[in-house]
Amino acid sequence: MVGKDYLLHLVFPNYPSHEGCTINLSYDLKCVIRNEKGFEEKILQGFNSVEELIDKLGNLIKDHHKRNLLCSNTEKPSVATNYSKVLAEIDAIGWEKLSSVNHDFTELKLKMYDSLNHQHILNVKFNNNVPEFFTEYPRNVNIEWQEDTSTLSEMYSLFCQEAEHYQDFWKAMEELDAGCWVLEPENPSRRDTYRKISIAPNVSLKIEVDPNHPYVFPSITWLGSETAVSKFREKILDRIEVWDNDLPINTNLERLLEISLPLKQTLDMGTENYEVTCCICYSERLNGEVPSRTCDNPNCGQSFHIFCLYEWLRSLIQTTRKQGNKVFGECPYCEQPISCNPPAS
Repeated sequence: MVGKDYLLHLVFPNYPSHEGCTINLSYDLKCVIRNEKGFEEKILQGFNSVEELIDKLGNLIKDHHKRNLLCSNTEKPSVATNYSKVLAEIDAIGWEKLSSVNHDFTELKLKMYDSLNHQHILNVKFNNNVPEFFTEYPRNVNIEWQEDTSTLSEMYSLFCQEAEHYQDFWKAMEELDAGCWVLEPENPSRRDTYRKISIAPNVSLKIEVDPNHPYVFPSITWLGSETAVSKFREKILDRIEVWDNDLPINTNLERLLEISLPLKQTLDMGTENYEVTCCICYSERLNGEVPSRTCDNPNCGQSFHIFCLYEWLRSLIQTTRKQGNKVFGECPYCEQPISCNPPAS
């Protein structure tokens, strides 16, 4: 076991005094000295400096090795990384860049701030001494690790460079979030490349933005009844030349559709009402109302705004019949019979 690294955590609540000092050992170190009763108390007795404490601990571990008080090979845990190497890597990057690290240094988070002072986190997970990298960027960072030559510092530099590449994309998404009513995602991350926004009471629009070209015309999907959506779709097709790549996405949409995009409303109702979403327009509220019509099929149970369901059924001429003001047709999801009274005027 010569040259093996062990991790321990010393706490000095009254530093520089040693009074009240406590010690926490990593799992593999506990495994080495598991048969020694009162080990922590023994090494904390009678020392004058941290160096003396470490020397004392080292001597005790050597004694245990000599007496073969080690775990069997089948019990010994697999330590995924070399502490000394990781510590040296963090030294090279700078400890101020370290956001967090787990107890055995197999997972750590490195932070950086881009030119707009946005914080970004690089998640590093070691698997058999080979790191895996995870970021919040909209596209995976092309980080190829060469075991003999690559360093964590080099990977961190690539991570920082990539952040600057997406500045326009994040700016475009922030403008979109501020300039319209975003239905989804509820809490957007910097990884998300789409927004579902409200256009009109029964119409929403899903926008997929290209991170490499965020201001060009995005991929769009209309959500809502065909009756309500058709006029907006036609507007886009007729006025597509109005799109200006130098303007924010929400501004371009308003110019194309010749409307002012609605902003998120604040309604004085209980939070439980926010849990119901209309399965036609995919909005929670329509003119301040939550979905109030539910499919009677117990295996379906989808909810709809009265206006959305009424317009949906009216648009399906071949499968819908009308009796008085009430319409009868098929559920948009399970195709079982469903009926709907006209919405209140």
